[in-house]
Amino acid sequence: MATKNAKNTKNMKMFVVGVVERGGFMRLVRMRGWRGLLAGLVLVLAGCQPVQPSTVTVTPAADVSAAAPMAGVASIYTEAQGRFSAPVPTNWTVTEKDGYVLLADPEASLKVYLAVVASAAISETIAATWQRVDPGFAPVLRETLDVPSAAGVEKSLIVNYDTGDDNRLVQGFGQVKDGVTYVNLYDVQMAGLQKRQAQLGIVSSGFKILAIEETDLSQTQPLTVTEAIVPPLEAFITANMASLQVPGAAVGIVQDGELVYAKGFGVANPETGAPVTPDTQMMIGSTSKSLTTLLMGILVDEGLMSWDTPVVDLYPSFAVKDAALTQVITMRNLVCACTGVPRKDLEWIFNADSMQAKDIVASLADFEFFTDFGEAFQYSNQMVATAGYVAGALAAGDRDGSGDLATEYTKALQARVLDPIGMRDTTLSFDAVEQRGDYATPHTLMLDNTYAPMSLDLERPLSLLGPAGGTWSTVNDMARYMLTQLGEGVAPDGTRVVSAQNLDVTREPQIAIADKTSYGLGWMVTDYKGQPVITHAGNTMGYTSEFTFLPDANLGVIVLTNARASNLFNGGVSSRLLELVFAQEPEIQKNIDFYLELVDQRVAEFKQQLGDEIDAEAVAPYVDAFTNDVLGAITLSLTDGVLTIDVGEYTSELWPYRDKDGKLQGYIQTDPPAQGLIFKFEKDADGQPIVVLGEAEETYTFRLEP
Repeated sequence: MATKNAKNTKNMKMFVVGVVERGGFMRLVRMRGWRGLLAGLVLVLAGCQPVQPSTVTVTPAADVSAAAPMAGVASIYTEAQGRFSAPVPTNWTVTEKDGYVLLADPEASLKVYLAVVASAAISETIAATWQRVDPGFAPVLRETLDVPSAAGVEKSLIVNYDTGDDNRLVQGFGQVKDGVTYVNLYDVQMAGLQKRQAQLGIVSSGFKILAIEETDLSQTQPLTVTEAIVPPLEAFITANMASLQVPGAAVGIVQDGELVYAKGFGVANPETGAPVTPDTQMMIGSTSKSLTTLLMGILVDEGLMSWDTPVVDLYPSFAVKDAALTQVITMRNLVCACTGVPRKDLEWIFNADSMQAKDIVASLADFEFFTDFGEAFQYSNQMVATAGYVAGALAAGDRDGSGDLATEYTKALQARVLDPIGMRDTTLSFDAVEQRGDYATPHTLMLDNTYAPMSLDLERPLSLLGPAGGTWSTVNDMARYMLTQLGEGVAPDGTRVVSAQNLDVTREPQIAIADKTSYGLGWMVTDYKGQPVITHAGNTMGYTSEFTFLPDANLGVIVLTNARASNLFNGGVSSRLLELVFAQEPEIQKNIDFYLELVDQRVAEFKQQLGDEIDAEAVAPYVDAFTNDVLGAITLSLTDGVLTIDVGEYTSELWPYRDKDGKLQGYIQTDPPAQGLIFKFEKDADGQPIVVLGEAEETYTFRLEP
């Protein structure tokens, strides 16, 4: 169903300050365009967590042959003097130079320089190190940012530069320990970042200052969630809901086989004032992926497939662009995020009106592979959706894929997962949610970083990707699911849902995402100071979820919000709970406070860069109908000074966005569901108007319709 948004007034024209969603659908990082990603590169790629210290043994000489700790990491480099170490991603090279070490990807489009300098003058040391590694380095200093430091580090600083090249991003990061500065320099090409962002994150988050010992909680049991734990946790929740403007949240805690805490905060419906409760339905986004891999494990138990069955054996029309790979891609490969298939969310968002489940599967035939199999983490919603649809068809006995894939998946999930676990209020049906009537109103993140209620219709396109992110649930239902996970596949009523063996397969690391964090099959596999952690977050157009549990500690937490991209809050609640039950010093609040301070600065800057008026003469050649072979048709119109784009599924106003020097960068979309997209108005080689969306390897060009 196409949704047309009401026209914004001029005081609604704002610029997105940066949205980074872990495991969600949209990744609209638009802080100064792609340059904003670099502004928080170290923090963002490390998941907004401080760099974890290490107890790696110091070696007398440089060592790059240590056993790789996880798939996607070739080795651990340890500096000859034993002062630092860093992971080396698959296919990257290590080159030792005079006074520094260079890590680079295969195309040398991502370069990371590592150095140690006996000086506490951090800013000057970063500048001097740049001159050492590149004497011709002469970009303009844009800003310096004092950032939260890891435990044992006295000061941390990020330095960002303007290079004059939109496709080149440059940053310095320094940490001071005992009068010594540990320097990381990043020289990044946009195309390389799009292909290998996770690999860059592995290096940045995995850099270790070896003089710092880390806390090991692997043998520590958590405190019981009692009255001593709840008040400070609730204080954190309420304070950060206010500061981050989260409208509503539901939180559940499972411990030792029981739901020990479940409570709602804030409002579900801003019009009626109805509160959020543990039974309020919200979309869980990509947290749905683990429900799909659980279903797959059940089908393995039933003997209908194996994890390594080629997809074409189950669904003969399956294909990817590489014909040879089409024959060997397995069911496991569809859900491992390790094949090299990149994220292509705009391709279903722009075509939701005209697509069905079978079209999602068919779309993979046109997808390029950014990297080799098993080389780098690449998150693809279409790949996971395909796995679910093939599994559903298999469960229905639909060997030729002639049935309704969405219906078959829904029935299989209901019969094999939701009913046995007792998740009575979990569904993929919008109609069922509306009929029940107890759901939270979704809120989109506007371009001034405030939340606004939005139409539920804007969430409906997610039905296309049901197995990857189209599920509705409640905290109480998700608690039953968590108890089943912690119970090694046994539901709360004692029903065996899946074998422990195949449940464990879903938690096996497949590819590294960051230091100590890998992707499994629908899960992120990581740790909290030595305690194994299984987690996944989810984002939709107006909801966010976080599902985290510690198998060894028999503890877990669920956080649902009716707010887009509230990951810092959702993940913050999980982190704060772990700090409390393991009696650790509070760390997460300083990261939130830093984010809030940075956002305030960015909002002020971006408002200055957003134009108030449309130049009618300049846009006149573009007020027309355009089309792109992949994204389809768009129509641009100018009425009463308001420039509007209609993509079929939705409409949005476009307003001019300029760089700090006043140069027009493009026209930014202001309305959901994809606010923050920047469309550039250009001319092709023949002088014909074209509209360009995206950059580098992810560029879509719209041409005039014939």
